[in-house]
Amino acid sequence: TFCSWNVKGINEPIKRGKVLAQLNRIQADIIYLQETHLKKEAQYRLTANWISRVYHSSFTHKSRGVAILIRKGIQFKHSSIIEDPEGRYIIVTGELYSKKVVLMNIYGPNFDNPLFFKKIFNTIPTVTQNNLIIGGDLNCTLDNYLDRSSIKRKVISRSSEFINSFIKSANVKDIWRNVNPNGREYSFYSPVFGTYSRIDYFLIDSKFVPFTYDSKYHNIIISDH
Repeated sequence: TFCSWNVKGINEPIKRGKVLAQLNRIQADIIYLQETHLKKEAQYRLTANWISRVYHSSFTHKSRGVAILIRKGIQFKHSSIIEDPEGRYIIVTGELYSKKVVLMNIYGPNFDNPLFFKKIFNTIPTVTQNNLIIGGDLNCTLDNYLDRSSIKRKVISRSSEFINSFIKSANVKDIWRNVNPNGREYSFYSPVFGTYSRIDYFLIDSKFVPFTYDSKYHNIIISDH
């Protein structure tokens, strides 16, 4: 089971304990966290007795930071790690149950920046030879009609256009949309605008689609995602 969650800071011990307890409760096996707000020397705080590996890319203790956690018992062996010094993405290449994979966790900018996505997608090692599992908070909607609660029409961002183009060229699927082609569900609430949107995604290699039995969003708790 894969899970992605923008936790909006887990420096505080009580909140961190609640987040890890919830992840254990839903039996998440491979976890993508965004906005950890942890410095590099503090990434040990993401460990628990049920977690075997922590891969973390940090920025400062007040912003950004992404991590990939692996549950004990999951057969994963990493071969390379690419950490973003600005704490917006981490790429872990390895073998998951003897199958080559690229695990990529993204925390996208909260403004329209297609160059950011172009840069990180160009960083992915040997796209055609590995199985991509991209997840995280992209901070943009891929379908401005179905992925937003607002009835006001909005011009699709250049970031969204680039990501949609990448999805086609890399042969990956927005797995939730693949399971729910006309569905509406949201992962983020903006109190400023009073609207909901779906900005948190898993984009997976098409070869994994037949092995996916479900894709869902949990209730927004603890954080605002």
